[in-house]
Amino acid sequence: MRVKIGLKIWLISNIIIAITFTNALAQNCNNLIFGTIKDAKTKEILPGASISIKEVKQFSIVEEDSHYHFNQLCNGKYTLQISFVGYQNKDISFEIKKTATEINVFLTPISSQLSQVNVQGQVALHKLLQTQSQIKGKDLELSQGLSLGEALKAIPGLSSIQTGPSISKPVIHGLHSNRVLIYNNGVRLEGQQWGSEHAPEIDPFIANQITVVKGAASVLYGSDALGGVILVEPKPLEFNKTLKGNVNLVGMSNNGMGAISTLVEDAMGKNANFAWRLQSTVKIAGNSKTPDYYMQNTGFNEKNAALTFGYKGDKFNAELFASTFNTKLGIFTGSHIGSTTDLTNAINQPEPLAIYQSNLNYKIDRPYQNVSHNLVKLKISYPLGDVGMLHAQYSTQQNNREEYDVVRGSVGKGYQLKFDLNTQNAEICLDHSLLPGLQGNMGLQGMYQQNYYDGRDLIPFFTSYNGGIFLIEKYTKNKLSVEGGLRYDYKYMQARVRQNRKDSKSPEIQPKFNFDRVSVTLGAAYQILSDVKWSNTLAKAWRPPAINELFSDGLHHGSASYEKGDINLKEESSLNFTSGISKTNGKLTGEISAYVNHIDNYIYLKPDLQPVLTVQGAFLAFSYTQVNARFTGVDFFTQYQFNNFFKTAIKYSLVRAYNLANNKHLEFIPPDKISLILQAKINDTKKVKNTSLDVTINHFAKQWRVLAAQDFAPTPNPATLVNVDLSSQIFWGKNHFNISLSCINAFNTRYRDYLNRFRYYADETGRNFILRLQVPIGKNTPSKI
Repeated sequence: MRVKIGLKIWLISNIIIAITFTNALAQNCNNLIFGTIKDAKTKEILPGASISIKEVKQFSIVEEDSHYHFNQLCNGKYTLQISFVGYQNKDISFEIKKTATEINVFLTPISSQLSQVNVQGQVALHKLLQTQSQIKGKDLELSQGLSLGEALKAIPGLSSIQTGPSISKPVIHGLHSNRVLIYNNGVRLEGQQWGSEHAPEIDPFIANQITVVKGAASVLYGSDALGGVILVEPKPLEFNKTLKGNVNLVGMSNNGMGAISTLVEDAMGKNANFAWRLQSTVKIAGNSKTPDYYMQNTGFNEKNAALTFGYKGDKFNAELFASTFNTKLGIFTGSHIGSTTDLTNAINQPEPLAIYQSNLNYKIDRPYQNVSHNLVKLKISYPLGDVGMLHAQYSTQQNNREEYDVVRGSVGKGYQLKFDLNTQNAEICLDHSLLPGLQGNMGLQGMYQQNYYDGRDLIPFFTSYNGGIFLIEKYTKNKLSVEGGLRYDYKYMQARVRQNRKDSKSPEIQPKFNFDRVSVTLGAAYQILSDVKWSNTLAKAWRPPAINELFSDGLHHGSASYEKGDINLKEESSLNFTSGISKTNGKLTGEISAYVNHIDNYIYLKPDLQPVLTVQGAFLAFSYTQVNARFTGVDFFTQYQFNNFFKTAIKYSLVRAYNLANNKHLEFIPPDKISLILQAKINDTKKVKNTSLDVTINHFAKQWRVLAAQDFAPTPNPATLVNVDLSSQIFWGKNHFNISLSCINAFNTRYRDYLNRFRYYADETGRNFILRLQVPIGKNTPSKI
């Protein structure tokens, strides 16, 4: 079988190369463009500005004398993208017809054009020297229809922890849940994120780009950002009176999923100083299929919407954003077993019993989850002249979760567990540039939460107050940038719980907790060459234990596990060092980074190895425990552009995580992963343009460092998967359509993912064809794919 797969991969690779070099014949690819970047008013030079060529993804930092250059370019049309702190971004379209082309660029300062300020929610990212990765453009479009966790797996260092085929959440360098913050349009997403099967309540269709900040980012984002931050960023509102938008259609073969997402936007007012955008998504999916069988009760549906309203004026800008996310998720019935003997048999057998297999249908029975999340944000930005920009933001969130178990009799008519979490957030911050070369941000942040529950006991009522104050500064001179930040956080939490959790008549107690610590970050980056940068970051961060880690005591039905907390857990404290080097221009580009993250009092779910029998059935048991741990790892990416028609890339990531007390590898840490990507572009025709064929080969190693005695079952065998993507832009009259066809797990490989909590019971999904179509509305041209 492996020989046959290898031959197929070899054949596909050679076909792509043959197509590519046939298209590349007679192309002149030794052209040069060059120029300078200056202030449009003063004509002063702007060293350190970022400039890139969109079509070939070449990137450079402007030299000390404000010059830039790109070489080895073929004849054709391109787009320069230029950005610099304190200035408006600029795109310049041009065509190369000769060996050398000069393009001089003049940027307009933001302070003189308030109306063009981008009113976004998160703090300006140019303050961070930490490793960052983005998904946007074609890569983002080819992830449409996938969950946020699945989409981010394309980034080195990221994976996802899953609960069956339809629930996943992001993992950064082995850390997830309460250690990874997710921002939805500038608002810190607050739901019941402590659960491994509690996927982020966010619609990826809303994103224009997704940015991942790897490593501890606590100084800027708060104490819980121990592992990193994920920023889901919609595109800025456009203040011009043109009704436009698009409709995205997605269909999947494996689970029969259909999705439609619509976006419409326009501006109004005498001077077009009011703008709005309306976006909505509907998804429905049936049972997922492994290479050999359908998994019963794994369908889901979603109904989401978002409304944005913006104002730009001479004195201030404002944005009002509201969104709602609603989903119903089926839980694989084969994970809820009647007896400990049946549970052991389910883990040991190669596939679920026939009663847990099904066909393609859309019926969702018990067990399942109903989840809704509503969010409202108001942000106002006010310029303070040469001092900088003042931002004030308030947001409120309501998260509701209902979980329905498999039960008998009249008690089965309602939910068995219900959570309601109310969150209020407020922040005020100042982006400032007080001295030449010195830029920074200072601010205050506060959060208030109340959690209510009803039904079976798992976690208690609680109230919490969080407050933080921070300062971060970045100084740039010539080729060197230095960054430093300091933050203080305080958290108060009070719980309401029965003294005897199993007795509803037991007296109520109200334990109180107070946590406070200081976070520190230091960073430096040196521009070795115009396109080569060396970056280093040292961060001291911390995280208080979450309510589930302290108080969990019962069946967590969504993950089919019995979980036990520990009220004596202490704060986690980490010291994280990351060093990396990147090359952003030329035929060969890439980056490599290595990190060491020492975490004292690391909290994790440790398998108890003895199943627990409850009235609901037999379940795997886990306890929250605390150890001193060390995480180390490497992220690697390199890409070689042979010409305008063919490129190849390699991605590699590894994580090592050890309990320092016994030197054993920790459970549920991602195995090594390596990916080979081959991309061929095909010549444009009058009707079909921007066509490309991508083949991705992903290899997942076996997590052999985890011993058999540490888990309920041996870790899965290694697996190699092949994905194929064909994308294009179709011109039909005056309309433009983006279309793509993907095939995930093209050879229908049977395998199990170590990070899937349901790997004990079933295989991963098999071959899946995904068809995507983007149809424009109004005077709108879809982005190139």
